[in-house]
Amino acid sequence: MDKEKRMQKREHTQKRQHSAGGLRRRAIFGLLLLALAAAGGTAWYVSRSPLDDTTRYWFDQDARRGSLSGAEPRDVQGMLNDIVEEGMFNVSVNARVVFADGTSQGSLGLENIKANRYVCRAVLVRDADGAVLYESGGLEPGQYIDKITLTEDLDAGIYPCTVQVTAADPESQEEIGRVDVAVEVEVLN
Repeated sequence: MDKEKRMQKREHTQKRQHSAGGLRRRAIFGLLLLALAAAGGTAWYVSRSPLDDTTRYWFDQDARRGSLSGAEPRDVQGMLNDIVEEGMFNVSVNARVVFADGTSQGSLGLENIKANRYVCRAVLVRDADGAVLYESGGLEPGQYIDKITLTEDLDAGIYPCTVQVTAADPESQEEIGRVDVAVEVEVLN
């Protein structure tokens, strides 16, 4: 029986060693996977391009500061000033247009200043319903319209309105753009 006990003990030891060996193999395999993942992460981190001001905001990395033409800043500023002057359009209009009653004249004070290069016309529109209360003809630079009469006999009150001033090329009469000016029309009686 001693021999039988020794055999059982040996089999028991071999089973323990066998199951411990499987556990060791799994642990080694797991550590190997972890090492590979760490190596892959390190390789990615080292090989990626660093974020700088151009890549962080999706700008082209090949872009350079300055002017391609090599023009001096004062030359560029002169060109910009010419473009701005050419496209500028100044208009003057009263912020509050007052009428004694709905049929009397009021002072719109619309002026196409002399420095403008465009002709213009104006439309006075009531904001509440889009009704046209006044429409001018064309004004050349250096012309103005002061007194106007409304197209509608309004009751006493204050009416929020917009003066739509449209600029046009003086030669072709082609519209260049529009400026909207918020005004109040006040009818006293």
